[in-house]
Amino acid sequence: GIRYAFTQMLDDMVGWLLLGLFFAALAQTFLPPDFLAQWGQGLPAMLVMLVAGIPMYICATASTPVAAGLMMAGVSPGAALVFLLTGPATNVSTLGVISNELGTRCMTLYLIAVSGVALLAGLTVDLLAKIWQINIPMQLQVAHTTFPHWVERCAFFGQVGLAMRRFLTQKRPGKPAEVKLFLVFETGTDTPIAT
Repeated sequence: GIRYAFTQMLDDMVGWLLLGLFFAALAQTFLPPDFLAQWGQGLPAMLVMLVAGIPMYICATASTPVAAGLMMAGVSPGAALVFLLTGPATNVSTLGVISNELGTRCMTLYLIAVSGVALLAGLTVDLLAKIWQINIPMQLQVAHTTFPHWVERCAFFGQVGLAMRRFLTQKRPGKPAEVKLFLVFETGTDTPIAT
């Protein structure tokens, strides 16, 4: 399981993660802090996130840093949650497949269900944050000072190294790939029979 997490699963996620970090950096850099704080609260902000999230082809890995960047820029946690729920659950190609395979009525019901649950969850999160007086941007700033800088840097370079491993270990064109065949006996051990 651990080998899968640090090889194939990481290889599948790294591109989406970089895309999400890119868009989060854009939101953090080019949007004025008071702009999103002014328009990033309540039901109108959630409807904007709903409209933005539904057609986007974005996975959960990419939408998480985008939502964190939006919250750092002043968007309410409920609006960010609406984006987190609708972005990965819907996109234009998914809606097209659902419409072709199950019909327009089923696609409409799917869209209504996803939108309704996302809005309800967003309103609930905003209500709980208000009741418990949780200041998300302040909490995110405090979280940055939790670990010593050397731990953060080691984790960063370790993650970059694992992500780059995919590109550094790819076979070059013209070199034959090494093939190993394995027999799995009833004991569950792998025994190479040819290399």
